[in-house]
Amino acid sequence: MTRSPLLLGLDAGGSGTKWVLVRGGVTVASGVTPPLTATLLASAVGAANLAALAAALPGQPDALHAGMPALSTDSARAAEVRLLLAGALNLAPERVGVEGDLDLAYRAHLRPGAGILVYAGTGSIAYHVAESGAVVRAGGRGFLLGDEGGGFSIGRAALRLITDALDLGRVPDSILAREVAAITGGLDWSTVRAFAYATPGASAMAQLAPAVGRAADAGDAEALAILEASAAALAELARRVRTRVGPLPVTLSGGALRVSPLYPALLTRALPGAVVQQRNHAEAAARTAAVLVGQ
Repeated sequence: MTRSPLLLGLDAGGSGTKWVLVRGGVTVASGVTPPLTATLLASAVGAANLAALAAALPGQPDALHAGMPALSTDSARAAEVRLLLAGALNLAPERVGVEGDLDLAYRAHLRPGAGILVYAGTGSIAYHVAESGAVVRAGGRGFLLGDEGGGFSIGRAALRLITDALDLGRVPDSILAREVAAITGGLDWSTVRAFAYATPGASAMAQLAPAVGRAADAGDAEALAILEASAAALAELARRVRTRVGPLPVTLSGGALRVSPLYPALLTRALPGAVVQQRNHAEAAARTAAVLVGQ
């Protein structure tokens, strides 16, 4: 009896790479490895993170499909990423599929034309795919130009409160400050600077988003204000897309919304009728990988 192929799905991102191995429609293993983005893969850090992914897999996949930030499906860079993934995971290039992380996310939640996806992970975006395949988006410009409401901006806002206090000659001792210190290792400027700038990209700052969530849950007013401002920013992204595509339903998803139950509650208050829906995008990628082996 022929054994079903082992399919690998990747939901790559700036904070981590979620992977899942599926055989015969059943998940057999899953995990999270260091960040992977199309930009990061061009660096030594990206190569090391890709090697960490390969080492983490308990079996040799027969095919893989990946959703990855900073990637357009039919671009020259997508072809380069496909070859990098194939080489690292010992696969023929034709057994590797890649697409943008938002295209994967939208397909995991909605059929084309059915609504607007507001996704808040490390970054943030409002995204709509029309029945024709045309994309309408707001946000998703990266941490240098935006990403308000995502994990990076939430963490940055927390760290700015710390540095504002340091500028005034005091070390804060709020609930939020203690949660941040538990991650950074301290609140003095040398420690904060090393934490913020030692790792390229947005992943270090995004690690602080759960600290903001825990502090808000514990009643810290500054942490709650950060989540309120973040919810308002995500709601604005949805409104921008709605002005172009009409009053379609909004689906909310992404890891940043998990930092506290207060966050999705604040967001649904700012966007009445919006639905919070968390799905495993890596599993959606694995289902897509089935096509690569003729299933």
